[in-house]
Amino acid sequence: MRNDERNLINFKEIFSLIFRKLWLIILFAICGGIIAFCISKYLIAPKYESHIKLYVQGDSPMIANGNSSGSSENRSDVNNLKQLTNTYIEVLNDDLVMQEIATNLVTRFGAEPLSKVFTVENNTIPADQLRDTIFVESVPDTLVLKMQVITKDPEVSVAICNYFALYSDLYLQKAIGNGCKAQYMSWAQYNGTPVSPNKMKNAALGAVSAVLLALLIIFIMDFFDDSVRDVNALGNRYDKAVIGEVGRFKGKSVKGDRKGGLVSLFDKNVPFTVIENYKAIRTSIIYSLSSFENKVISVSSAEPFEGKSITAANIAITLAQGGNKVLLIDADLRNPVQHEIFRISEKRGLANALTDVSDLDRCIKKTFMEKLDIITAGDAVANPSELVASENMNRIIERLEDKYAYIIIDTPAVNFFTDAVEIAKKVSGMVMVVRYNETSTADIDSAISRIEFFEANMLGFILNDVKTNKKYSKFIAPSRSVAPINKRTDAQNMNRSSSSSSYRSGSSNKNRSMSSNYRPKR
Repeated sequence: MRNDERNLINFKEIFSLIFRKLWLIILFAICGGIIAFCISKYLIAPKYESHIKLYVQGDSPMIANGNSSGSSENRSDVNNLKQLTNTYIEVLNDDLVMQEIATNLVTRFGAEPLSKVFTVENNTIPADQLRDTIFVESVPDTLVLKMQVITKDPEVSVAICNYFALYSDLYLQKAIGNGCKAQYMSWAQYNGTPVSPNKMKNAALGAVSAVLLALLIIFIMDFFDDSVRDVNALGNRYDKAVIGEVGRFKGKSVKGDRKGGLVSLFDKNVPFTVIENYKAIRTSIIYSLSSFENKVISVSSAEPFEGKSITAANIAITLAQGGNKVLLIDADLRNPVQHEIFRISEKRGLANALTDVSDLDRCIKKTFMEKLDIITAGDAVANPSELVASENMNRIIERLEDKYAYIIIDTPAVNFFTDAVEIAKKVSGMVMVVRYNETSTADIDSAISRIEFFEANMLGFILNDVKTNKKYSKFIAPSRSVAPINKRTDAQNMNRSSSSSSYRSGSSNKNRSMSSNYRPKR
């Protein structure tokens, strides 16, 4: 299915990809232009140009008189003229001519100065090197040959042109005969301005080449990047609902979540959009569980550090805010974090209850919300997979279903441990958390295969850490203050004395002092 999706060209996605990586393209363009400019200025030797024009003559009547008696003769003379000019060009590029020019150059400048321009061996210059600096061409529809010389020394370029001006007639007569002549029209002029390298042109070419290279790298990386970036594609690929999206928000990093910290909805710095995201997820979960008698769900992810634990905690908080009696169970017995989110003791939790079901009531802990309770992971155990797969887990869920409207279970990553799918078989459904632009479809494929093999029910996905629209955030942020009212929600009453009294009755003295001024850490 992935290959079929890749074969479809979506120009909107292409332009979106280019726009997202525009900073990289601009950086490549700037670096490419600077590098090309520096190479042109400091590494490439400048070259100087000089030129002359030679007027060629022959024994043809057309050349001698400038006209012809007939059109056929005229065409024949034109052909003869082309042949003549081509012959002149070949003669002037002959090795004998090059050797004589080289001899004159060595005599005039000396071997050492010329060694900076040519390779001088035995006081002579190789004919091929000298020929590479000379460009002879005929001017169309004229009797003129244009000779251009480009070398690293402007004086050498002028000298070569002037030597041809002086001796070209002699060279042609030796090769062809006295009827052929080439007269120079003017002497070559000294030009101290280099004709190459063209620094600005090379800088522009370097910038364009760098942009093309950047685009190539971007497209190659995108082709091999199978991370989730589209909600619709995620739902369509697996034929599962996307329960909701959670906007990107980075909190203070703490132990247990390397991707940005454990931030509950009661953190004062949580954006309004994120709070609304979780309320939308609450609505979707309530609707998804409406056909189930038991409202028990597990929250997992394909890989670790996708944000499943904080998502499970915030789902439980929003359900409790809606007036529901909610229990949150930390079933990640290897790397538990729920006790850190709610800042309560980890001791005496699920692991203890699985060992002794009669101890279950003592493992339930109160939180800062009246309608939200939690069972932490408990003591470390050597066989967590066997414990959660045991019959005691079924007994615990059955006993708790009568006490709570919703039970949220935080489980390990599906691809790492079997705990998640073992618990998923015992609940109404599983919710999988996917981190935007990080979780790969290959990882999700593997997780879905495991879930389907164990015949567990999957409710859908929650896309976490999605980049939100700043304009939308400003638009929906409330600008009015809320006047105090007599009737308040559980969340608003969490610091009232009655809640504090209830909390103190179920907690130790140490927990009482911690919770009185409690605010969940980010």
